[in-house]
Amino acid sequence: MRIAFVGNPNTGKTALINAIAGSDLEVGNWPGVTVEKKEATFRYEGESVSLVDLPGAYTLSPYSLEEKITRNVLAYESPDGIVDVIETTNLRRNLYLTLELIDMQKPMVLALNMFDDFTRHGYTLDLKRLEEILGTYAVPTVASAGLGAKEVIARAVETIREGRRPRIQPLQEHIEKEVAFLMRKIEQAGVFPYPKRLFAIKLIENDAFAVELAQKACAEEILRFAEGARERLECHMNLPIRTIITRSRYEVIDRILEEVLTKPVVDRAVLSERIDAVVLHRFYSFPILFVILYLLFRITFDASAPLVEWTGDFFESYTVPHLHALLGVHLPPWFDSLLVDGVVNGVGLVLSFLPLLFFLYFFMALLEESGYMARVSFLLDRLARSLGIKGNAFIAMIMGFGCNVPAIYATRTMTSLRERIITVLTIPLMSCSARLPIYVLFTALFFEENRAEIIISLYILGVVIALLIAWVANRILPKSGEKPFFLELPAYHMPTFRAIWVLMWPRLKDFIVRAGTVIVAASIILWGVIHLPPDADIHDSYLAKGAKIVTPLFEPAGFGGHWEPVAALIPGTLAKEVVIGSLGTIYGVESVRREPPPRDLWEDTKRQAAALKDALIASVGSLFFLGGDSGEDMPAPGTLQARLKSQFDGPLAAYSYMVFVLLYIPCVSTIAAIKEEFGWKPALFEILFLPLLAYGASVLIYQVGSIFLT
Repeated sequence: MRIAFVGNPNTGKTALINAIAGSDLEVGNWPGVTVEKKEATFRYEGESVSLVDLPGAYTLSPYSLEEKITRNVLAYESPDGIVDVIETTNLRRNLYLTLELIDMQKPMVLALNMFDDFTRHGYTLDLKRLEEILGTYAVPTVASAGLGAKEVIARAVETIREGRRPRIQPLQEHIEKEVAFLMRKIEQAGVFPYPKRLFAIKLIENDAFAVELAQKACAEEILRFAEGARERLECHMNLPIRTIITRSRYEVIDRILEEVLTKPVVDRAVLSERIDAVVLHRFYSFPILFVILYLLFRITFDASAPLVEWTGDFFESYTVPHLHALLGVHLPPWFDSLLVDGVVNGVGLVLSFLPLLFFLYFFMALLEESGYMARVSFLLDRLARSLGIKGNAFIAMIMGFGCNVPAIYATRTMTSLRERIITVLTIPLMSCSARLPIYVLFTALFFEENRAEIIISLYILGVVIALLIAWVANRILPKSGEKPFFLELPAYHMPTFRAIWVLMWPRLKDFIVRAGTVIVAASIILWGVIHLPPDADIHDSYLAKGAKIVTPLFEPAGFGGHWEPVAALIPGTLAKEVVIGSLGTIYGVESVRREPPPRDLWEDTKRQAAALKDALIASVGSLFFLGGDSGEDMPAPGTLQARLKSQFDGPLAAYSYMVFVLLYIPCVSTIAAIKEEFGWKPALFEILFLPLLAYGASVLIYQVGSIFLT
């Protein structure tokens, strides 16, 4: 038995399947998480049951790759039954797809998900009456907690075994007459791989998929009847056919809701409209957006700075010296150096930025869960259209601030290949979280008073250059047909800590896993390269010799005086975090002989515990006192930081280096994702073009900056 789970994006289909089958399909809140169908199989009452998780869709007349997958599975694979997962807090919009699914006349059950939210805000629903009207079971669920999951699968299996069909909801009378007439013609013509009623409506709508099916069957007479019906309806109502059908469906939905839905005295939807009147105002909206983004970064940096500094000091002043003291007497010197200078130094420096990412992901999840992030796409839609894309492109670009890889896959929600290509060209320029630790390290050393402003300027620079590339691509790439753009604006609500944690934990886990895998591997390889040929000084190693060849090329960019920062850029093509890990490894090996002997372990442990307590207090204080000197009483810059600072000729050279890191070749995972989605040509373009762009931008900034600063 196969049951398809269908519904609008983000209604909880995947979570409901996981709750029923005990599977671990990926759950997410961004459009594009389920971009291909996924399946979980389990046994129910002695029978094997497959639950098919289909991508979110608003309609069976698809505009995006996701919706096409959903439509094709329903049309060609003909599952035994359907579970229509509905976001109960947005019944009106969700019921549009429900009416189309009813027209398929498959055994069907409604899962009214997020029912706890629905009732918490004062709404009530007459479930019995709803079931009577639609002729199907309607089960309240809370998929995230597994509530209602057992009843959903029980009702779905029962409905399929009994062959129960939902009750058709008639459209306007003159539409129904044309549909009934066309259905008779379809019956006479033979078998089509699509339910008759839905096929007839889609033919009248001039839906491309339905028309193609009829053309393949050489059903010219049916196409003529459909065209005649379309012309009669448009002439009668003086409206485009899709508007006629859409209006008629919403009339049905409004009639149903009037019978079954009772709204609270204070309607949350109305409250959201009042908030939108301010945050989407034509004059205030963008200043509000910039203030929110500024506060997001400012609070993130101020609150995380004490903990970042403590974590860095923990590895450099505590872990490394004591590990050397512990392992040095038991292990060969080379193995001790590999473990401590290579792995611990590299990974430790990367992990020291975990508190920063914790705060960044927390505040991004807060905005996302509250409903504001969807408004950002709406605000930027007009700008996007001038670049040949639509507002949902900014959803993918915003995802790129977390990680470029899922952002590449998120472009599947777009309605044309042209929009996808333009958007993909911009995504590698979004400063992913892997670049952020590099910015924080350099701004802490060179821009102590203006860290947040400098880092925000890098983010803005990446966005500006991305938009310029989109502008050029829009003029070069051949134009394709415009398709409508749907953007859901959810009602505002207060996020729960659990919902925020569900969003931020996978991103934090990914960072930790990368530190434990990619960074460890890169640190070991880098340590080996640093020590080759054997017994050579680090400055005579193969890495140093190779880096010294290309280092002079970066003198016009301001950081061509020393080979170490340039050498760290090379392994950084694996993952941007590796730049930080590489700096830790290189400077760690250089400074090992100058490290002071460790003090008493117990005394050092007490000192670290006291420092952690101070860091936590300072961090919490920064959350409430914006702009406070969070770095006060923190440890002085460590040996590695001091060594790094001595190799840059001032803040301008450091800024030029950060710009190069921002723009040069994306990580291998991003390149692999681009190649998988679009082939080798766009991937090679990014590999060849972005390093040139990064070099040109760094040289321009350093040279122009030098004129004004001298």
